[in-house]
Amino acid sequence: MGNIKDLIKNVASSNQNIETFAAKVIEINKEEESLHNPEDAYTVNIMRADGAIIKNVRLKASIQDLEQGIITIPKKDSWVLASIIDGVETRAFISQFSEIERSFIRFKNDNNQYLEIDIDADKFQMLFKEKEAGETDTTLATQPSYKNIAQIEFFGRQPNISVSFYDENGKEISKNSFNINGQYISINEGNTVFNLQDKEVKVTITDGFEAMVSDAKTSFKKGDLTFEMDDKFKIDKDGNNLLLELENFITEVSRIVVVQGVGPNVTNLLKIKSNLNNLLKK
Repeated sequence: MGNIKDLIKNVASSNQNIETFAAKVIEINKEEESLHNPEDAYTVNIMRADGAIIKNVRLKASIQDLEQGIITIPKKDSWVLASIIDGVETRAFISQFSEIERSFIRFKNDNNQYLEIDIDADKFQMLFKEKEAGETDTTLATQPSYKNIAQIEFFGRQPNISVSFYDENGKEISKNSFNINGQYISINEGNTVFNLQDKEVKVTITDGFEAMVSDAKTSFKKGDLTFEMDDKFKIDKDGNNLLLELENFITEVSRIVVVQGVGPNVTNLLKIKSNLNNLLKK
C-alpha cells in the first residue's frame, strides 16, 4: 500500500478518478502492539450504505510510518465520508468526519526525541519523550523502547492539571496536580497538598503535619499535638489540654497547708489562673 502523497501525485498526473461516499464506521482497528500507545489506530473498517464492507480504510497518509504523524479517530458507529482513488479499495481513506473519538499528533526530531499531543473529550495530554540510547529507526522490527522526559495533562475532572517529571532513566520523580478553580494543589503525588478555599488555606504533608490558616483561626497539627490560635491559644497533646493542666496545678497548689511559715498566696494564684484564661482555652 503506497503513501497517499504518492497516490495524490499519480491522480494529478494521470487524471485518475476519486470516488467519495458516505459510510458508517463499524470497527476501530487499534494497534495493540503499537510502538507508542495500544490505543493508537491507523485504519478503520466501514460499511457503505449498500451494505458493502471495506476494511483497513486509512486514517493517515502512511500507515507504515508508525513513528510520527497526525491521526483523527472517528467514533464507532459514526458516519464519515470515505474516498477511493481509481476504484481501488486499498487506496481508500477517510476524508471527512462527523464525530471524533480521539486525535493525536506525534512529532519527531533528528535526535529521536518526541512530542506527543493526545486529545479526547476528557483530557488534553502533552508528553515529551525520547528513544532509548542505541535505538535507531532500524530497530523498529524489534520494538524500540522510549523513556519519558516530562508530561502535562489537562482533565475535564478534578484535579484539572497534572505535571510529571522523570529522571534520566525515565522513572517518574515528581507528579504535581492542580485544580484550575484554585482550590487544590498536590505536590509530588500527594506528599504535600494545598487546599485553597475562600479565606482559608490548608496544607497537609504525608508525614502527619497539617496547617490551616483562615480569617477565623490558625492551627497546626503534628500527630497528637494540636496548636490553635484565634483570640486565644489552645494546646492539646494526647488528649491533655494545657490550660486545664495549669488550672489543675494551681488548684492543687492552693490546697497546700503549711504548718509553719508563710503559706501560698491564694490571691496571687487566682490572678495567675485568670491570666491563663485570657491566654489559653480548653
